[in-house]
Amino acid sequence: MPWIRTANVAMYEGADWSGFVKTVSGCTPQQAQRIAMADPSIRFFFFCREFMILTNPAWSGPRTFEPGDAVFFSGEPWFGGAPQCDSYQKDGLSLAYMGGVTETSPAVAAQFTTAQGLNAVDIVCLFGANLNLAVPDNDVRLAPDVPVPSGGTLAVAGSGWPAAMQESVATLQAQGIIVLITFVNNWDAAGWSNFDPTTTQGQQDAQNFALQLQSLVKTYGLDGIDIDDEYAKPDLGIPNSLAMVTSMIRTLMPDKILSKALWADEQYFGPTYDGVGLAQNLTYGWYMGYGSDPSAILPTYAGFGMEPSQLAMGYWTGQSAYPPTLGIDWMKSKGYAGYMTYATESAGNQALLGDLVNAWMGPGNWNETG
Repeated sequence: MPWIRTANVAMYEGADWSGFVKTVSGCTPQQAQRIAMADPSIRFFFFCREFMILTNPAWSGPRTFEPGDAVFFSGEPWFGGAPQCDSYQKDGLSLAYMGGVTETSPAVAAQFTTAQGLNAVDIVCLFGANLNLAVPDNDVRLAPDVPVPSGGTLAVAGSGWPAAMQESVATLQAQGIIVLITFVNNWDAAGWSNFDPTTTQGQQDAQNFALQLQSLVKTYGLDGIDIDDEYAKPDLGIPNSLAMVTSMIRTLMPDKILSKALWADEQYFGPTYDGVGLAQNLTYGWYMGYGSDPSAILPTYAGFGMEPSQLAMGYWTGQSAYPPTLGIDWMKSKGYAGYMTYATESAGNQALLGDLVNAWMGPGNWNETG
């Protein structure tokens, strides 16, 4: 969700610093926002514009901070005056699925700002690349450098996707927006829950697919992978398939975001692969059963081991039986992450996302600058 910036303050040097996570040097505020958004436990950071020294009786000696240092914390801030710094506090999460991907369409997300002039959208999911057993007409492989045997699962998308990602990913990231690529099953036997952990072939297929994802994330500088597990034919629904393939992805890309569009998937959160379950591998999850009451849905996933700060509610103008802003106060009071909108390339869903931002942050926090 959009950030709240407080000028000329840092974490008070005499406060309890037990929530200190890390310092990253050579940052911009926008890069620091992306770093913080990739870790749901981070609640705020201060960014140094000038050199600063802080002392605390609990420390072995003074701590020095250089211009461009971003200092990250969990927990709640205790700010003190520091004219060398600005602090940024996470106020939840605002996510936009962007379909109809072209060279310019995803960048529309950067046109919306809060009352402070900061991004009103935190994460963009490019929707949707596909899993297929063969490359469909007018599509291309997204990681052609990774060898895949005939009949193996391929990462594919429309022929215009490589140029679109080359053009839009860095543009959005420069504004401090996380960019993920969503993979959805595409009407054949390649599917997120169709990898069979009981066979050597199933394990190798999952590993090859994970290697393709690693390759394309590196090639285009993406922040991670988003899972949309639907439309596999046949849908085998192998219980520990998702635990296996997400474990392989997490091993290859431990610092990248791995998220899931949640829906009709409770059966996949119990099984494990090498002792690790799906919930342990996910950075975030957002519920895509649009038109639902969040208080009836999100606690289920919290019960599977995900923290409220990892869970968001989905909204879409095509299915809006439940008043979209009605659950905002409940989600905020329970510490849930925020919300996502589907098909945010359309004006109607941009307006819906604006209603959600204003309901969460207060009126005037959704402004179009483009």
